[in-house]
Amino acid sequence: MPTDVLLALAALGLVAGYWFACRFWPYAACWRCNGTGKLPSPSGKRFRTCPRCKGTGRRLRLGRHVLNTFSSTRDRAHRPE
Repeated sequence: MPTDVLLALAALGLVAGYWFACRFWPYAACWRCNGTGKLPSPSGKRFRTCPRCKGTGRRLRLGRHVLNTFSSTRDRAHRPE
């Protein structure tokens, strides 16, 4: 097999794997708080909620944003008037 075909199959496998992860596990840990939902205050004595994830510790994956956009666009296109 030529290497181009192997690279294309590998890329297709990676895309399929990411699609599977976005479909069944739409949330990932927040980057800012590492999934805890808390950040230390500037003084370091107390904790505050993470402003990025609003204290949930989760964020929506980029691929899931894309899937949601395509889904809503398709739904709007097929809506009867």
